[in-house]
Parts: sequence; structure tokens; C-alpha cells
Amino acid sequence: MLAPTKQKAKVNLCDCVNDVFQPLIGNQSRFLVLYGGAGSGKSVFSAQKVIMRTLTEEPHTMICLRKVANWLRGSVFAMLIGVISQWGLADHFKVNQGAMTITCLDNGNQILCLGLDDPEKIKSITGAGGLGITGFWLEEPTELTPYDFMQLDLRLRGQLPNYKQIILSFNPISHLHWLKGRFFDSESADTTISKTTYLDNRFIDDEYEARLNATRDLDESYYQIYALGNWGILKGIIYKPFKCIAKYPIEFDEILHGLDFGFNHPTALVGIGLKDGDAYLDEEIYETGKTNSDLIKMMGELGISKRDPIYADSAEPDRILEIKRAGYNIHPADKGQGSVIAGIDFCKSMKIYTRSNNVNINNENGSYKYREDKDGNVLEEPAKLNDDAMDAMRYGLFSHIRKPKPLKPFSRSEMGI
Repeated sequence: MLAPTKQKAKVNLCDCVNDVFQPLIGNQSRFLVLYGGAGSGKSVFSAQKVIMRTLTEEPHTMICLRKVANWLRGSVFAMLIGVISQWGLADHFKVNQGAMTITCLDNGNQILCLGLDDPEKIKSITGAGGLGITGFWLEEPTELTPYDFMQLDLRLRGQLPNYKQIILSFNPISHLHWLKGRFFDSESADTTISKTTYLDNRFIDDEYEARLNATRDLDESYYQIYALGNWGILKGIIYKPFKCIAKYPIEFDEILHGLDFGFNHPTALVGIGLKDGDAYLDEEIYETGKTNSDLIKMMGELGISKRDPIYADSAEPDRILEIKRAGYNIHPADKGQGSVIAGIDFCKSMKIYTRSNNVNINNENGSYKYREDKDGNVLEEPAKLNDDAMDAMRYGLFSHIRKPKPLKPFSRSEMGI
């Protein structure tokens, strides 16, 4: 008996694509630059366009990319799967969760989610129909260097049956970023630029909209960037840029960790290697939506030593105790009146090194700033936004070095023994 023919996928784009993006569905510019405020729907539209092209054009090998592969699963890959699910297209796609690949069963087209931390994978792609890569979606290209972008642009070449396009979706964090000079300071016929904010997103939830509006009371610069989508001119940057190096010492004098708990905002676990009084940072965990059970599992998978000290936000004693019971050498960070400014000043006194794949650490380093009021006055306190890795780093360095003391062990009763 013959299997029934698969029904043609039907999606009413007017119902599921924001009005501001509908004219861009058929846009064929080589560079489609989607920038603006948080919550505008630009990343979701990028995922929607990738799915539409994969379903309706062939052959295609679409690459969805971030600087580091680890950040793809909870962002780009999740959005692509979300679009497939919301549009009722599950029967038309095969999803490989482990490899983060999506194959269209109707035509053999592929969507690959890759990180630039493994450039050999991109170089070796042959692609559907032997054509190589046929399109890119770059989420958060602010993470990339000009060289990274040039290499990707060069990969999209040759005679293709469909138009070649690189979609870029991002928040315009700093007016000094190379992306501004590349796409905004002069016009180019091969580029379409679309600026959107949360006010353009008819699907935004009320709670998130309220949070974006609240950034104005938090910090004027952050409000301009994350709510209004304007290029940021950040005043009162706290730390000088950490020195980015390719190779760390083979051995360290000590290894420790700083941990800032989160759920709606990222949980940040920062590894810190100490060598001759200098600090070398390692971005170990930086993810939202993680419970303590998730965190303990991830720490095990990463091979975090149960001997090395971890200094965590002391405002979360229950979470600290649960991790302690899992066998980790975790302790509450030194906090209290004046500890934030004292900790910042202490970190400023050190030489701090980073690597290019510490994407979120490096981004926070460049935007971590003192609060700015509505009149543009810089205040003597850090703005509480995009500071998770900076807090974690400060917990570790300040607690471990500045105030060295014997770490008080948990009692047997506290451990539940």
C-alpha cells in the first residue's frame, strides 16, 4: 500500500510575521542588517526567513552562526525549532538535537548551526547539490571580528540558483564597533538596513515590555541601546579592556571560580587561573533558565574540580548549600556594605587576561559601566544590567585574594548529615 502524500505546508505569514518585517520576506540584498532594541522580534524573523527559504527554495545549505557554538543551542537553534513548531511544520523537517542540524524532508535542504570557534567545520562544508554554503544568519555579529566577517563573506560565492544573503541580527552596543563603520557610516547598494524596537513587536509579552521600559530608571545609556535600539555611547566604563591572548599558561598557581546565580538572567560561572599574581579568565557557564540541578549537572560535565574553591553570591544560601551537598568546595562570596565598590577597585588593581572565545565575558567587559541618570550624570554605582560575568569574576577574585582567611566549613547539620 502506498504511503499517503505529504500535504503541502501552509502558513499565513500575516498572522505570524510582525508587520514591520513582512516587506523583508522577499528582500534579496546580499546583506540584510536587522538591528535595534531588545524584544523587537528581529532574531525570530531571521529564524522565520531561514525556515521559509529552506522550505521553498532549493538547493540550500544555510549556516546559522555565532562566535561560540555553545551559545547556539539556547538561542539560534531553539528559535529555529520554535518556528517549525509554531507553524505546524514538524512533519516537514528532521531535527538532529545533538549535531544542531535541521533537514527539510521535502527537498533535502539543510540548516546547520555552527560556531566560529570551530572554523574547520565551515571550511569543509560541501553543501546541498555540491554548491557549498548558500546563505548565512549571523546572530549577535557584534561578537565577531572584522576578519571573522570577511572570511564568512568570502565563503558565500559562486553561481547559485537563488539569491545569496547574509542576515545580521544584533543590538547596537557601541558606536565604536566595526559594524557601524562597515554598514552605517556610508550607504551601499548591496545592503538593506532595518531598525526595530519592542514597539514594533505585536507579539511581545507585557512583562518583558515593562522590563524594557524600566531600563530608563536603571541607566539612560542602556535604555537608549536596549529599549530604543540606538547606537550606544557608553560613559563611565568600569574596567579597561582585558588583554585578549591566544595562549594561557600551561599550569596555574591556583584555580578558583566565581558564580553568579540567575534564571531569567544568565547564571555565570567564571573560571579564574592565578599565575604570578595575574588572573586568566575562562567562561565556563553563561546560560539562562538553569535550575540548581541543571547547574550541578553542567559542572559535572565540564569537569569542574570539587577541590577548587567556588565563591558564589551569598544572597542565595539555599542554592550554595545544595551545590555543597553535591560535593563542591563552594562558599558564599564576601559581600556587605561597600563590598561592590571595594571589589571593583581590587579587580582594577590586577592584570586580567581573557580569550577570544570568552564572548560574554568580553562583551560585559566592554559595556560594564557606572549608572547614568536621566541628566547624563555618572553615579558611583554599577548599572545592574549585563553584569553577570563581571559579578562572578569579582566574587572569585575579591573573596579569594583580597581577604584571605580560612573558609568556614558547613556543619554536618547544615549538610543534612
